[in-house]
Amino acid sequence: MALPKNPEVTIEVVTSLYYGPQRAGRLVQMVQENLDVSEPTVYGVLQDLAERGIVEKVVRSRRNVSYKLTDKGKDMIQSEHFDAIGDILSLIKSSKRKRELLIELLIEDITDGLPENWGTDERMTALRRSMDEEVDLLKRRMVMMSNAANTE
Repeated sequence: MALPKNPEVTIEVVTSLYYGPQRAGRLVQMVQENLDVSEPTVYGVLQDLAERGIVEKVVRSRRNVSYKLTDKGKDMIQSEHFDAIGDILSLIKSSKRKRELLIELLIEDITDGLPENWGTDERMTALRRSMDEEVDLLKRRMVMMSNAANTE
């Protein structure tokens, strides 16, 4: 995606909308506070993103306006997200630390949408341990399959 004239504002807006629609006033105020930019700058970026089909402006009334990511916007964010994860992981030398980070990302994805009270410390620790054990089992299975393929 070619970034518009305000890439920081664009990134802030798109990532803010990734987890769901937001009311225009709240979104604009948050971006202004985070980046110290003017209201017209934020609305200009929102208009540009809407014209490009990345966000959709939802007008319920003059005072009830919200923005949400389109499917195109979600696809773009997910693609950029995975590229960024690959870049970050390539900088980490420890395979143990890479595994920990990947497990945390999986946990975040798996638990998204569960009630907040589900994620107690005990449950999260058990989930991390279980996922780590599953990765070990998968790794062993792949080694066995590789060894079996080499003996044929």
